[in-house]
Amino acid sequence: MTKINQILIGWIPGDIHSLKWFRAQEVAQNVAYEYFQNGALDKLGPGIYARKNEKLKWAGGVRLLQEELQKKIHVSGRTALELLGHAHYIPMGNRPIVYLTTYFKEKLPKWFKEIDFGCEFRFRTSGLFSEDVSLHNYKDENGFSFNISSRELAILEFLNIINLSSSFETAENYMNGLSTLRPDVVQLLLERCTSVKVKRVFLYLSEKLELPYFKDINIKKIDLGNGKRQIIEENGTFDKKYQITVPRLEEENPF
Repeated sequence: MTKINQILIGWIPGDIHSLKWFRAQEVAQNVAYEYFQNGALDKLGPGIYARKNEKLKWAGGVRLLQEELQKKIHVSGRTALELLGHAHYIPMGNRPIVYLTTYFKEKLPKWFKEIDFGCEFRFRTSGLFSEDVSLHNYKDENGFSFNISSRELAILEFLNIINLSSSFETAENYMNGLSTLRPDVVQLLLERCTSVKVKRVFLYLSEKLELPYFKDINIKKIDLGNGKRQIIEENGTFDKKYQITVPRLEEENPF
């Protein structure tokens, strides 16, 4: 059996690979191209191949970006929380939404965006942190291994992009399921996070929900900025400690 035939047999269904990977498997570029010409491989982009007529998996695409193309892009926010067992809502429709984030000047390749992975990628360049912090290597049930946000990072990313004015309850529900966050990781992230709004909302909810890690957080080391922040636009009440507007409790008298 030839080397490339061995590779095709062992290829994870739905995965995609670059010529860099073929070279690492000791398969020459011209041999890979010949297999494409002979119909064993589909060419998806410059030097990017999949097995012929195979339904591609988004996890394989992410793995390729990270492992073979060395792009500093990770699965983030709500998607990372869902993968780590903290899903609260079943998305409507058959196409899942996969959130991807970079803290660098990375871009998704044009050919990548044209591939149908059976999902909707929502990719953003974020200034929430100035570097990759607290990533977790995740391996799914199909054998794909790729980097995702840790729970501590994911909830901060989630708070950063959700419309808190209309979905504060959703944020609170996610936070309520994260009672076992690691206080040392939370402390590090809050000290490095650039968003005053995210830090204040996170601390407010952590304290309100009496989450166990909160007592170990040193707030004095966290820059919470100055001035008030309007989080809730309607029917809100002002929290003096964190200087943010939050949803009014039903029993509160607005007068």
